[in-house]
Amino acid sequence: MARMDLCSQFQQQVLYAEHGIPRGAVSTYKRIAGYLGKPKAARAVGNALAKNPFPFLIPCHRAIRSNRFSGGYQGGPEMKRRLLEMEGIDFDDLGRAVIEAFFY
Repeated sequence: MARMDLCSQFQQQVLYAEHGIPRGAVSTYKRIAGYLGKPKAARAVGNALAKNPFPFLIPCHRAIRSNRFSGGYQGGPEMKRRLLEMEGIDFDDLGRAVIEAFFY
């Protein structure tokens, strides 16, 4: 894995959790926070992903908002949606991810 020592312990945990989401699946910032034992840290999860120093190794586009809208992304919302669509995630007319279940 990349130089994780460049990241805080919390960011490392977030990045490892994000890395665990398989291709074609998505989770939410809130679910990742809960998975890490910090259920009120959804915003902190989003901030940790926004500062992901390894975007090619840890694909942070697989975390979306609980309301199924894509949320933020370093490459912009259109890029995030395109990456998710390339992995088989569909979106409805309002721009929400159409999925059966979230990962984690």
